[in-house]
Amino acid sequence: MYLDHRVTVKIARVLNMIDLSALLLDSSGNVILPEGDMRTFTMPDEVLQNPTVPFVYGAMTLIGTAEEQPVFVCLHGDTEDVKKCAVLCAELINMMMREDMSQTSREQSLRLMLRGDVEGAEFESLAAEHDIPMQKNRCVLYFYFQDMEVEAAMQMMGDAVDNEHDLITEVGHHSVAMLKAVDDEEDFSELEEYANAFESSFLTETGATVYIGISDPREDLGSIPEAFAEARAAINVGRVYHAGKHVFVYRNLLLERFLSDVSPELGANYNARIFNRKTARLFNDEMIHTIETFFDNSLNLSETARKLYIHRNTLVYRLEKVQHAIGLDLRNFDDAVTFKMMMLLGKGENTRKLRL
Repeated sequence: MYLDHRVTVKIARVLNMIDLSALLLDSSGNVILPEGDMRTFTMPDEVLQNPTVPFVYGAMTLIGTAEEQPVFVCLHGDTEDVKKCAVLCAELINMMMREDMSQTSREQSLRLMLRGDVEGAEFESLAAEHDIPMQKNRCVLYFYFQDMEVEAAMQMMGDAVDNEHDLITEVGHHSVAMLKAVDDEEDFSELEEYANAFESSFLTETGATVYIGISDPREDLGSIPEAFAEARAAINVGRVYHAGKHVFVYRNLLLERFLSDVSPELGANYNARIFNRKTARLFNDEMIHTIETFFDNSLNLSETARKLYIHRNTLVYRLEKVQHAIGLDLRNFDDAVTFKMMMLLGKGENTRKLRL
């Protein structure tokens, strides 16, 4: 379950008052609070089947907040006092979450729709209440402001929002989601330019970094939660495989999404076939930059040499060194694809670390 950041702030205050190494987990065992804790715990079947009953797991006490779509309080200790404390925490958090769900402002309703917390008749009722058409071609843009709190970022967005056609809401401490109208495929192709212009302008004005993910378009408002997930996934995947970029289009990351499903262990094993001790001196920063520029320019020797400010023969010499060392001629399309996949597989271990 995705929690509104305003609620997580309140829950964090409660957990900080408890001197029991308190954690808040989702149903998959991922740590929600404290923020920045990237651990994942194995959730016992017993606590998933009876979430509102305190369950002692090792030296920890687990309890869910509700029967349906619970989050889980995890306290260090297994005494009766700890169990009672866990029950009180869970009930208090449940009250906060119910209060959050009861708010039906347009912005709050949009948050509920995006994160999939309402569906069916309730979804359509909220859309009608706030005059949000069910049928309209839209994309979700997810903005992650790395160095700025969301309230300040919202004020800075200003003219980037078309108030007549676009809807915008906060979805995290540093995150904003925009439901943006798209008339046709031509308009969709311009979204990346729009996002790049916003990112550049924001960096110039504030010096802060913003990452932007763009979903596939949807005609039915009911499928917007899927688009929201795509926009977030675009950033999560894009930051791993394209460290220098800040704007990521979900539909353009097909290879990267495939590679992110490969286990880090398997990816590292294949990556080591090319990148190892024997080739470490060859694949220094300059050589990697040369190869990436060559790929970015569609294996065009002349254009790559011009971008790198080197002679064409120098570029050919570098590529021939690679061919001699590993047997792959990067001027050949198939060999270039093989090399790029092996190179990208080595980045898979960063997937979890960079997840939003």
